[in-house]
Amino acid sequence: MINRKLLMRRSYKKLFFFHFEWLILATGLFSVAMLNPLVSSESFCIIDRAGLEFCPGCGLGRSVAFLFRGDFWSSMQMHPAGIPAVGIILGRIATIFYRNYNIKKETYHEKNI
Repeated sequence: MINRKLLMRRSYKKLFFFHFEWLILATGLFSVAMLNPLVSSESFCIIDRAGLEFCPGCGLGRSVAFLFRGDFWSSMQMHPAGIPAVGIILGRIATIFYRNYNIKKETYHEKNI
């Protein structure tokens, strides 16, 4: 007979495997999209908070925020990589959902994780 704690551990492992990465990506994308792009004081940038002058990703978060507000021109002006970054993140979330669908469709084996 399998131990109850072992079953709980396996179920947590499955939940982590299936849902952790897409939840983190979606939460990050949502939090950046909710930033006010017109206020530069709101920033998640560690380099900016450390007081350093140059940051290669400076404006990327505001670019994503402008993109989610439908202002494509301002998004491109803030950072040209904003639109491709959103596409890459949404593509990764889609591939995770596709992987989860295919794994659940097949006979699931715990040793595959």
